[in-house]
Amino acid sequence: MNDLEAELAEVRLTIEQAIEKFQILDRRISGEVEQPPSEQDFPDDQFNHVDLIGRAEKYLQWGRLKSQILDTGNGLFANSCWNMCLDVFLCDLKDQRVSVSSIAHSSGIPMTTAMRYINVMVEQGLLEKTPNAADNRMIFVSVSEDCSEKIKELLMRAPF
Repeated sequence: MNDLEAELAEVRLTIEQAIEKFQILDRRISGEVEQPPSEQDFPDDQFNHVDLIGRAEKYLQWGRLKSQILDTGNGLFANSCWNMCLDVFLCDLKDQRVSVSSIAHSSGIPMTTAMRYINVMVEQGLLEKTPNAADNRMIFVSVSEDCSEKIKELLMRAPF
């Protein structure tokens, strides 16, 4: 992501957060009580595919922005595994196949570290690797069914 794209993402996030704060204040003024989301607020049949993509994109943008602004080069504010897993989840939701090397590259951490994290997540059953039948050198990665369900639950319960 270049500097202009990062700046644009930051402005979009700021605007989205401001709109959400205005909506919360409007509800408070009108007497509605603001409660954190729960499972009951988002039954599976009302929380659709587009909502999941939107929430996942917001969290991924937030994670990257947080790392970009706060990280001083030591990785203290990076959530590399979470960001990679969420990025793969997003690709799965959009029916986009993503290669192991592509997701490692987009993580923003050294390739060897990213590859090691991906392998650990595969061993833990969070991610799955699938060879590309057309090119034996390329391996696709996707989230496991169990991991997908857990991420959906997290996104449904998330505060924004």
